Amino acid sequence: MKQIGGSAAMEGVMMKAPDAWALAVRLPSGEIHVERHEEPSLYQKYPWTKLPLIRGVVALIDALSVSYRALSRSAQLAGEEEEGELSGWALYGTIALSSLVGVALFIVLPAAISRQIVDAVAYPVLYNALAGLIKASLLVGYLLFIGRFPDIQRYFMYHGAEHKAIAAYEKGLELTVENVRAQPRFHPRCGTTFIAFVIVTSIVVYSFLPRPDVVWWLLLGRVALLPLVSAIAFELLRFSSSHDDPISRLLRWLGFQFQMLTVREPDDEMIEVAIASTKAAVAEGRELETELVA
Repeated sequence: MKQIGGSAAMEGVMMKAPDAWALAVRLPSGEIHVERHEEPSLYQKYPWTKLPLIRGVVALIDALSVSYRALSRSAQLAGEEEEGELSGWALYGTIALSSLVGVALFIVLPAAISRQIVDAVAYPVLYNALAGLIKASLLVGYLLFIGRFPDIQRYFMYHGAEHKAIAAYEKGLELTVENVRAQPRFHPRCGTTFIAFVIVTSIVVYSFLPRPDVVWWLLLGRVALLPLVSAIAFELLRFSSSHDDPISRLLRWLGFQFQMLTVREPDDEMIEVAIASTKAAVAEGRELETELVA
């Protein structure tokens, strides 16, 4: 059985297997558009990327690249954007710009605010804990705000459909609407859980930064250590999703609390889309590029 992951899309679901990724979108006509893209993951192309810590950064880059393309393509199919795919430079430019905005909002700003309240030199752990709390508050507030919009609510419902389809597949169940609907909407390997782990990890890692009395060094160090923070958070995600000890259960619980903000119960039509995407992603021995499912 292939290990798969995925993400929600505009009126659709993207599923990614080690050797390909698939996108299923509910068209305005009511049909389900399904397409499969043969694209081996970076893990398959470069074995060294499976090394601990390195694999976390590689997985993040791989996931962001596919998710952005799937989101752009789904918006076209759903009628939200004009036809035309993002070029390679446009794609990575968009990812870079989004990353810069994220760094400014969720790393630099919390650090700057926390510095005005707590002495970073005298109380480094308290300073980073406060920065982490501010970061979490900004994230929660942002998700609560965008979650009020109908389109985002549907996006979060497709997120739930993606989780349920993956859970059914991993249990070896037949991919029917009934079997998928019965699965939990939270999944231990969710990207929202990963973000929660990044916040927790950053509190610990940033506490060891030297020269907390120098503002530019303090902020630059936080940005420079972001790959390390992401890598450790990925290892926590990997560990907690594959073990059942008290620490893993605590980590999963933390992740599920954050998932309550981004994952909602899907309807049966959304589940049908997630099933179509899952089947296309894990398909073997046949060509499947584009098809319509009534």
